[in-house]
Amino acid sequence: MYPDNDNGDVFRRLEEANFDFSQEYAVDFYAVYATEEEADIVARQFASDWNAGQKFKNIETRPVEEGGIELELVPVMKVTYENVAAFEKKLADRTSKVTGYLDGWGVLHG
Repeated sequence: MYPDNDNGDVFRRLEEANFDFSQEYAVDFYAVYATEEEADIVARQFASDWNAGQKFKNIETRPVEEGGIELELVPVMKVTYENVAAFEKKLADRTSKVTGYLDGWGVLHG
């Protein structure tokens, strides 16, 4: 049902854990940037999306022990493969214009 990739693996594990896909959740997405300035550029783009009506719980930057700045984005969404892939693509597109990389995503469930 899901592609044979990292996201597909996560969705298969969620199904096995009886995750309720009908609800909206705060989903954590992470990216790491070389400098605070680059992280702030991308953070401001998502803040504009938030101001335009996209639901977010949080947008935050913080230093990473290994060096660089982590950006945490927490949109509120239904957890579907398509929604996660679309958000990751938007993050990847915006990250490609600065020095950074995507560092995964996750969702807490009971």
